[in-house]
Amino acid sequence: MEIIINGLKADITLDTEKTLGDVLRNFELECSRNNATTVDITIDGETIRADQFDSVTARDIDHIHTLELTTVSEKDILDAFKQLSTVFETVISELPHISVQFQNGQDKLAVESIKNLADSIAHFCHIATLAMLFPGRFGDIHIANMTVPDFFNELSPLLTEFENALKNNDTVMIGDIAEYEICPRLESLVKTIHNITI
Repeated sequence: MEIIINGLKADITLDTEKTLGDVLRNFELECSRNNATTVDITIDGETIRADQFDSVTARDIDHIHTLELTTVSEKDILDAFKQLSTVFETVISELPHISVQFQNGQDKLAVESIKNLADSIAHFCHIATLAMLFPGRFGDIHIANMTVPDFFNELSPLLTEFENALKNNDTVMIGDIAEYEICPRLESLVKTIHNITI
């Protein structure tokens, strides 16, 4: 059986392992020693869903050609948060200018900034979800004294207002929401990320 970890072929010798469950248990022990965990399992090209996990662990490893594992570690999450902090700082510097950019016919620049905003929020949500796999390190993330879900519940209506202003070409409303509503919240988010990563 060929074992691939995070896209790279692993040099692992199997000794006493007979089933996939044996392999995964030993691998997860090694992960835990390195503050990491497995987030994705693919067997012979088929990604295993959570509800399939128990049924596949009994499979004989002699009948598996390729086992692909994707792992994430606390360090991976910290690095991702640090990179995202830089991205958010760029978005914060861009957003106050989009209203004027629309008014001056620089739609392409404004749309790129809006895309960066949407992508960075989606990326943060993904990383925050993975971070919850390590509750000892990331279990108490708060943004402006709010839990992550509460923060985004408050932000979501503002993003809807922002989207409506864009649809209506209301450049004054676009500018006001971007500069006075979204940017301060993103600044709180960046502050939280800095606190997480120090």
